[in-house]
Amino acid sequence: MSYKEALRPWMTWLKHCILVGILALPLAVPLQAGAEELKMGGTGSAHGTMRLLANEFLLKYPQVTIKMVPNLGSGGGIKAVLSGAIDLALSSRPLTAGERQQGASAIEYGRTPLVFVVGTKTPVDAISREELIEIYAGSKVKWPDGSLIRVVLRPANDIDAEMVKNLSPEMRRAVALAEARPGVRVAQTDQITADDLERIPGAVGASSLSVIASEKRALKVLPLDGRQPLLNNAANPAYPHVKRMFFVIGLKRSAAAEEFMSFADSPAGRKILIANGHWLP
Repeated sequence: MSYKEALRPWMTWLKHCILVGILALPLAVPLQAGAEELKMGGTGSAHGTMRLLANEFLLKYPQVTIKMVPNLGSGGGIKAVLSGAIDLALSSRPLTAGERQQGASAIEYGRTPLVFVVGTKTPVDAISREELIEIYAGSKVKWPDGSLIRVVLRPANDIDAEMVKNLSPEMRRAVALAEARPGVRVAQTDQITADDLERIPGAVGASSLSVIASEKRALKVLPLDGRQPLLNNAANPAYPHVKRMFFVIGLKRSAAAEEFMSFADSPAGRKILIANGHWLP
């Protein structure tokens, strides 16, 4: 047997290994000099912060065009990224088993407190769970100055609504009463919720600290049961009611999406997150 014939099986095996290795490489490639579009969307809790991150990201990657797709919500954003309609989804909940089976993967980029807020002129600076139960149930209808209390709800299946209900069994029953009460405002998105809380006299409701901070909302964040959502003008990691925030990508990964997620985890990106209502696990 010649030298070349003896090596042939090993060369075939080596070529196979190289081919497998190439096929296993990520689908994303480094950003090129040409223009590239990054589409992202999902939970409204993330939009304000993502716009701030995008502004800084574009200083480094001016060839990228970033498009924020509004009003998808977490579930809609995940569906959109799985279908290839967007490159990066923003979610305020973990993936379901079904979403993972379809090829979605999630990276937690931060956590933001779920807070109760009122307008800046509303004469209250803190609130208790017992007061919230009375307010949502309809038995407490006036603030200390005699002005009317107006509850702003989220849709019953929204993550914010579910977190409010999970404060206690009594709170769940109180929210159910509010949902059944005629005339109670139901806001469909995070941004509409913040708009309503700003414009409706005496309004109270739940929002994300990330929305209040990143969008510079004229709203007052209330300590709950003596626990401060804010500590030294930043999100308090000891505050117990938090939303976990995720980037979600599908099987097809764009270079721009990969670079954007890396930027969010860089010192510059983390500084923006911390300054806008997040703490980093």
